[in-house]
Amino acid sequence: MPRVPYVDREDMDAAGKVIYDRIRNDRNSPAVGLQFRALLNSPDAASHLTSMGAVLRFKSAMPENIKEFAIIVIAREWNSDIEWTAHAALAAKAGVSAASIETIRTGKSHATLTADEQLIARFVLQLLREKNVPDDTFTAVQKMLGTQGVVDLTLTCGYYTAINMAQLALKPEMEPGKTSTL
Repeated sequence: MPRVPYVDREDMDAAGKVIYDRIRNDRNSPAVGLQFRALLNSPDAASHLTSMGAVLRFKSAMPENIKEFAIIVIAREWNSDIEWTAHAALAAKAGVSAASIETIRTGKSHATLTADEQLIARFVLQLLREKNVPDDTFTAVQKMLGTQGVVDLTLTCGYYTAINMAQLALKPEMEPGKTSTL
């Protein structure tokens, strides 16, 4: 049961409808998802957050497989059914192996991941758990992804942390017909 009401487009003023439509259009979706409709109780903040998310998802300097892999590491760290279920499927579609996805889902040793996946997981988990990215990790990721790529990875960690924190507090439901794969 969500803790806040879902906002419908018809309940918003003209400025809110513009925000609603932009969220829908950014995601090329016929409707705004439940988690975003919960965020629309604060439309201006939701607008900025979801716009950042759209840039990071659809215009990232990171290769698709690396981006989606990073997102599932973040989703797993936050135990997010919503993000995991959506992005594990996108990671598989982007070429992340079923074995790597399962390793992250189950929390098994990262030794079975590719070298690039190990590096991305290390960066993400150091940032989220230790609140620090040591110079050697940062330099290795910057060498792999370039400067914009390492910035996009850092911002991806921040964006999905914000989304996952909102899910923990607001408790939006999974979309109808979706079942958690976490």
